[in-house]
Amino acid sequence: MSTGAAGVLAWTGAATAVVAGLSLLGTGTVAHSRAATAADLAALAGADSLAAAGGEPCSIAAEAASRNGARLLQCELREWDVLVEVQVEASPLPPATAHARAGPGPTDLPVPPDPP
Repeated sequence: MSTGAAGVLAWTGAATAVVAGLSLLGTGTVAHSRAATAADLAALAGADSLAAAGGEPCSIAAEAASRNGARLLQCELREWDVLVEVQVEASPLPPATAHARAGPGPTDLPVPPDPP
């Protein structure tokens, strides 16, 4: 093989490696974005359910996550807030996870009665 042909093959191999690396980076970035969106929507759906006193906030959050291509890993209620963790598949990379919290704003919280 001539020196010129070896150089072309080396450059072709390097370019292929760079394209493959960028493809994996893109896959990971998209999966992380999908997980973050699904977590936000799941937390909002759960908080809305909690505020409306309708249904189980965590089951509503799980359904919202599922509809957005994610799996609810954890759901926790802290007073009026709903905290969630979701997972999205990112094959061939490890799954992407994201956390979110949603609840009423400070002015929307129920006001306790004044002490006597």
